[in-house]
Amino acid sequence: MQMTRIEGTTEIKADPERVSQYLMEVNNLPHYLPISDIQMIEATDEGAKFRHKITAAGRTMETVCEMKSVERNKKLIFKSLEGMKVEGTWLLEPTKTGTKLSIVVEYEPPGWIFGWFIDALMMKRELTKVYLEGLQKLSGIVGG
Repeated sequence: MQMTRIEGTTEIKADPERVSQYLMEVNNLPHYLPISDIQMIEATDEGAKFRHKITAAGRTMETVCEMKSVERNKKLIFKSLEGMKVEGTWLLEPTKTGTKLSIVVEYEPPGWIFGWFIDALMMKRELTKVYLEGLQKLSGIVGG
């Protein structure tokens, strides 16, 4: 099955190091995404594995995710290890006034036969809204 792709970009009035540090702190997730009940599984210098609940399209799902910094203050990746298949990348580029923050998320809709139909009806729209609103919240929180 082909994965669905969501992309977004915002400008944040903070340097890439500050933005990267904020993103890598998993306890900050509920401040900009509909995530709750975070339980740390493993933390390293490069990233973290954690369990959490996410609410989207009227459903709350539990998942285990991994987040890593692959290029210091430039590129962070995350992916689900359990639950709905999700892979994402945060890209940070320095600008004159702060950081251009971009996100690319790809996911596989849940549901075997009707997953694509549900995705087309509401899931892609809902998840796009979640991530684009998250970008705007990050801009206000980190750059505010």
